[in-house]
Amino acid sequence: MSIASLLRERVRIETLATSDDGYGGKTATWTELATVFAQVEPLYVGQSERSAADQRAAYAGYRVRVRMRTDVAASMRIIWKTHTLTIHSIHEQGEILSILTYEENL
Repeated sequence: MSIASLLRERVRIETLATSDDGYGGKTATWTELATVFAQVEPLYVGQSERSAADQRAAYAGYRVRVRMRTDVAASMRIIWKTHTLTIHSIHEQGEILSILTYEENL
């Protein structure tokens, strides 16, 4: 099976940019690095223990595979459909970059 046949979803890779807000603080904004084809595979769904605010946090894990890139870092995030995925780790697998992500508070 070819790589192209696996990459059927469109995802947006975003990077965090900060700028001075003019009052001595910083403003954080997410900017698009690239929009690419990907394979998105759900891995798990779960809930954490109750927090100090007595609320449970829900989370889901996904494996996102894209063509090999050298400009993706763990400080970035991926937007897939309506999901905002935080990058947990990145693994090179030949021509494929395998990115483990999670989504919190579903």
